[in-house]
Amino acid sequence: MNKAVKVIIIVCLALIISGFFIWDVPRNKMELFWEKDTIEKTAHAYLKAEMKNDFQQIYALLAPSSDYKRDHSYEEYLKDIAENPPLSINEYKIVRVYRLRDNDNRQNYPDVDKFVQVEVEVSFTNSGPNSIYNYSFTFLKEKGKWYKG
Repeated sequence: MNKAVKVIIIVCLALIISGFFIWDVPRNKMELFWEKDTIEKTAHAYLKAEMKNDFQQIYALLAPSSDYKRDHSYEEYLKDIAENPPLSINEYKIVRVYRLRDNDNRQNYPDVDKFVQVEVEVSFTNSGPNSIYNYSFTFLKEKGKWYKG
């Protein structure tokens, strides 16, 4: 291989590698590849807690920076649940995890590093066996941990 070909290969590799650091789309796709299992585990934990009405676990999985958690203690959360009982989840299926992105709004969400969407098909206890609803939940990463947004 002559010197010109080696230089071209090195320059191309340098451009590709720098593109992963500069342009967030390929970087976020790679991060989604590495983070997908962790995100799904968090989503499963949240949805299973919803199914079991494990309010302590649900509250624990809410993002610390969320408006609701900042403004409501666990006791206030329990009071809200008592006043407005949520629908009970019968079954759920995570369809896909997508759109991992950086936090471009640090002014309003200073502790959030990343956002991601988790698409879920859900059936509720009182909605009948063929009533399946599709939701897209936002999960976010704060200080290295994923939470329900």
